[in-house]
Amino acid sequence: MPASLARVFWQALYNALLPLLLAAVRLAALRSAKLRDTLAGQRGLWERLEAALAARAAGSAARPLLWFHVASAGELLQAQPVLERFAAEGTPCVLTVTSVSGMRWVERRRAELPPLLAVEYLPLDTRANMRRLLALLRPAALVYTKYDLWPNLVWEAARAGVPQFLLAATLHERSGRVRSAPARSFYRTLYAPLAGIFAVTEADAARFLRTAPGHPGVEVLGDTRFDSVLARRERIAPPPLPPYDGSGEGAGSAPGTVLVVGSSWPPDEQRIFPVLREALARTPALRLLLVPHETDPAHLAAIEGAFAGHALARFTALAPGAAPWRVLVVDTVGQLAALYGHAALAYVGGAFTTGVHNVMEPAAMGVPPIFGPFHQNSPEAMHLRDAGLAFSIETEADFRRVLFSLLDDPARRARLGAQARAWVESQAGAAQRAGERIRAALAAHSATRSAPSSAPPSGSKGA
Repeated sequence: MPASLARVFWQALYNALLPLLLAAVRLAALRSAKLRDTLAGQRGLWERLEAALAARAAGSAARPLLWFHVASAGELLQAQPVLERFAAEGTPCVLTVTSVSGMRWVERRRAELPPLLAVEYLPLDTRANMRRLLALLRPAALVYTKYDLWPNLVWEAARAGVPQFLLAATLHERSGRVRSAPARSFYRTLYAPLAGIFAVTEADAARFLRTAPGHPGVEVLGDTRFDSVLARRERIAPPPLPPYDGSGEGAGSAPGTVLVVGSSWPPDEQRIFPVLREALARTPALRLLLVPHETDPAHLAAIEGAFAGHALARFTALAPGAAPWRVLVVDTVGQLAALYGHAALAYVGGAFTTGVHNVMEPAAMGVPPIFGPFHQNSPEAMHLRDAGLAFSIETEADFRRVLFSLLDDPARRARLGAQARAWVESQAGAAQRAGERIRAALAAHSATRSAPSSAPPSGSKGA
């Protein structure tokens, strides 16, 4: 099917089906609190955006506006180092998010973000909404992250002549966008308008070219998350913890050996908690910082029950002169990256459910991470594992073997951590490369728009 015909076909089909998709979303919201909160957050967005744009300083009104869109928290980490570079130059930036989890993450990290003209939910992906949004923002460019492309937004931005870029672009081999002929045809209409597809790896680039053959903007630039993690490492300091004398339950002058369990889910905890109880008995200097992915009261109570009999505390209850503890349950969010600064060891959760969480953060702190078997979602986890700088476990016995070997050999642990840190640092630079490409494209786009036209002025007659 010719490209122009495919575009007409998919646009017509998508917009014909869109009312059914939106109805399905509203039905799903009856069962999903996060989806309900996302829909509620979208209410009033036009008024909020208009107010933000009206307050824009007169001196910056002529400067080109950049629009960054992210799905949620992970994509924000990838967009942030590029956004920061443009904001530091005085470029007005707008950030939109897809979900309430993304908005909450932005709100928690607002102090770490540069000044933004507006932070808002993306409205429902109708043609009318996207045309209204583009007319309101009049962006000089639109930057997506990873894979979160909304069809009407892409098509309408292309119609308006807005350069579009896909940052830290990934495409898995198992994705229907690669394997399914109809999906390839559909996504080709979304990839074709993009001025740049900045792939993380050569394999990602090859898969994008299988879906969109001959696309001139596919280029391997790396993963901007490395830049984000390293920049955040320099900004944050580990929160203070009470000192510890290594006797097993007392307070004194040394921190002991700290193991951080980050973003754990119940399937992780079922496998590692029995071993951690053994380790507490076996290693008197060991302390645990337990940072669950979900901090609802029932989950926190279950974690505390698993370590009944040990000196326990909650993070939000720490205060000078507090009772000594060996197990600290972190009952708030946004602290994990900083807490890795205390770690000698780290277990990163998620790899017994949908996929491992961020292993870059402990590695950047010089800590070799341990995680479960489902980590194919994370190229960096696979690289660290293959290089012997991280450890994958499937069973309680696996965890016992790995943990005790690292506890018993501090020199090896420190050596592996230093090598993991050096590798993370070696991967930096994607944000700078992406920024250069976007800046060059903007300059070319601006020059094209400002060039005098050879056509006669509107209303005049040709020679």
